[in-house]
Formats: sequence, C-alpha cells, structure tokens
Amino acid sequence: MAQVKFNGMPCRRVGHSGLFVSEIGLGMWKWGDASYDKSRIGDHEGFRVLDRALELGVFHWDNACSYNLGSGNSERLLGRYFASRSPLVREQVALATKVRNPVREEHMMEASFTPNQSGASRKYVRYAVDKCLQRLQTDYIDLLYLHSPFVDDEGNPVVPLEETWGAMDDLISQGKVNYIAVSSHSAKQIDAVAETLKAVGKDASRRIIAVQNRYNLLEREKVAVEKGAKEEALLKSCEKMGVGVIPFYPLASGLLTGRYRKGQLDATSGRIIDDGTQEEFLTERNLNAVEGLVEIAEDKGVTLAQLALAWLLAHPQVPSVIAGVTKMAHLEDNVKAVKVELTEMDLKRIDEALEAA
Repeated sequence: MAQVKFNGMPCRRVGHSGLFVSEIGLGMWKWGDASYDKSRIGDHEGFRVLDRALELGVFHWDNACSYNLGSGNSERLLGRYFASRSPLVREQVALATKVRNPVREEHMMEASFTPNQSGASRKYVRYAVDKCLQRLQTDYIDLLYLHSPFVDDEGNPVVPLEETWGAMDDLISQGKVNYIAVSSHSAKQIDAVAETLKAVGKDASRRIIAVQNRYNLLEREKVAVEKGAKEEALLKSCEKMGVGVIPFYPLASGLLTGRYRKGQLDATSGRIIDDGTQEEFLTERNLNAVEGLVEIAEDKGVTLAQLALAWLLAHPQVPSVIAGVTKMAHLEDNVKAVKVELTEMDLKRIDEALEAA
C-alpha cells in the first residue's frame, strides 16, 4: 500500500484495523490546570501547541481520565479546546483516552471513592466513558483503552473478562467508542482479552487493536510487562494477533532528550525531577547508555530524542509513538523523527551502545 500522509506526516494503521494514526502522536499526561494538579501546560500555551500539531500532521492525541493525579483536567483542557474550534478539528483528531482509575470532580482537591467508582465492572466502564465524553466535550472516542489490568494479588481478574469486554463492546454498538484497546498488558493478558471478545463481541470486527505499554531504548524489556518476559516475544505475539504496539514513556521520562547527562546532573526541574524518579532513571547504566546514544545521534546529525523515536518507529508493530509534549519546541523536535532513517549499521551501533553501558 502506498504511504498515507496528512500535512506531510506519515500515517500508519493501528494493528489490523481501519484506524489510521500519525507516526508521531501527542501525549497529554501533564496537561491541565497547574494551579492545583501539578500539570506543566495549561490552556493558553496548550491550545497553541494543539493548533500547531495539526499543522504538522500530528493528529493522534492520547489522554486518560485520571491524568494529573486523578483530576481529570487533561481531558477537560482538551474538551475546552474542541469547544473553541470548528467541528472539523474534532473530526481530524484520532482521539484516545483510558478508563480504569477514579477521577475527582472539577476543583475537588480530595475525594473518597467506593469500589464501584473505579475498576472494570460494567457499571464503572459505562459511567467512566460517559464522564470522559462530558469532559472532552465530544460525542465519541476513537480509541478507548482499559488503562491497566484489574487483577488481584495473584493476577486473576477481579471482574470477569466477559463483563468488562461485553461492556466495551456495547459502547461500540452505542456509537460512543470506535475502537478498543488495552494498556500495560502482557502477551498472555492480551490473548485472554482477545479470546473473550471472540465470545462476547457482536461480530469479528470487535477486537482490541492496540496495546499501550512502556517501551523505550533504555527499558526495552518493560514492553513485555511480565518479569522475565522478553521484548521480542511481546512484539511477535502482537504481530500475530494484529495488535499495534503504542509505546508510552518513549523518551524514558525525558532521559532520552539529552537533558540529563553524566557529570551534568544539576537540573532542578524536568519530568524526572518533578516526579521524584531520579533513583529509577538516573542510574549509572542509563547515563552511560545516554552518552553512547548521543554520539550516534550526533554522527547522524539528529537529536537524541529524534533517534529514540525513530528507533521505535523502525519496528513494524509500532504504528505511532505518543511523546509527551509540554512546550512547542518539544513538538517541533519530535516531528522530525519521521525523517530519520536508521540503517542496519545504525541499529547495530545502538545495540552495542546499550550492551556496553
């Protein structure tokens, strides 16, 4: 099939579905109201970035009901944006969001939740999606994820999968959702959901089309979710099932932007600092790997972020990479990754840099 583009941006189908997304997507985890939800971008700058994203062909926008400490403000910001623009804008956007976690009402700092106000029951899934639609000020969601598996300490589903995915299937029938997906699921869990949908789905087209898992150059095995499971096994399993792999944390919380370098760790802000995840990300191994990857990026005349995004897009199972953006400069830099071509030698050098770290 000839390459499909929108405003110059290459597009790919998600799994074996008919849904196209831009190769570079827009992650909205830290979008909202900084006055009380610790977000890093609000309406004024956010609207400018969203307008520019469409100009650059970035129309795959990823959200979740519980982003920003369960405030729901990322969805609310996007809803205000849609309300302020022509209906054509909403039609252009491939809108993704997620349900699973509880969400506070607007301006509430704290809230108590019953067990029915989160999870994967029919009651919660239907309620949560209706609230998402209200916050987003839209009639439909293009791609709805179950944010994470709802399981007990032994890994068993708390709610029967037939109930959860029967409710998801009903949302498609109601026109509230076009496609369904999972996040933070292992290959075994994805397969279980796929088999369930064969039993409860209205027809063969009702299936999960994507899995959104943590995946980046520095944490390659985490895409498999299960401890000891391998990156390649998850990718092959998804390819066989026709499920697209959409990475989150593609830049390792900003470590793969080059902002944090060995011997230069005096940064007082940024996602790693703000989230207090220095011990997780700023390890000797990771910092050594960054130095090797920076050398490869410089040799190719690209930024480290562009190299990291291009590496993910080099996998045929990956239809889109949702990089978090809190500044216009981030967006402008990320979109250039689609023009980075990685040769077999480049890929070999990347593997060697990671092994040497």
